[in-house]
Amino acid sequence: MRSFYLLLLFLFLNPIWAGTSHHHDHDTPYEYDSHNHSYNNFSFADAFQTGIDTNGKPLYLCIGKLLNSDQPGKTWEGYGRCNVAYGGKEFVVDRFEVPSRARFKGAYWQANPRTAIRVGTDTNGKPLFLCQAYFRGSRQPGKTWPGYNRCNISYGGREIIIDSYLVLGANRQIQGEERHGYPGPESIRIEVRP
Repeated sequence: MRSFYLLLLFLFLNPIWAGTSHHHDHDTPYEYDSHNHSYNNFSFADAFQTGIDTNGKPLYLCIGKLLNSDQPGKTWEGYGRCNVAYGGKEFVVDRFEVPSRARFKGAYWQANPRTAIRVGTDTNGKPLFLCQAYFRGSRQPGKTWPGYNRCNISYGGREIIIDSYLVLGANRQIQGEERHGYPGPESIRIEVRP
């Protein structure tokens, strides 16, 4: 019975631990490159939109700091946190960056992961790429990695694995590549305006 109570305690404290409340004022110095901004001094007019939520709100790319990794996730105006998919759950983290859309100028949403743009690093050191999947009437951003033919999104407190998706890739297309089950067009041009 004691083990049961410890398990319940762990399950309730785990989400609290994942989203500690030091709210972007980092305990240690944190450097951002010229294309990344902390949430406190960032205007979403410069953010990279990666989808639209089920409520119609735009979703923006954020890079969440979780377990010594840089996980791509989603945020939105007024939220102040970054939701990332990891280990079967949706983690809400408050240590994150919001990359500028200028970093992705000329990029394409495409079904070809060979030209994928690295946006993060997993706990094992492997690169993470930004993907996008349709889910419950929304376009959700997520993550994928080399050799993995799925897109993991965060939604409703869980990490959800999607087989049909696009990957954000470099400014070139390779003809005749496998489409990884995505039913949409081969690629979608992203227009970035100053």
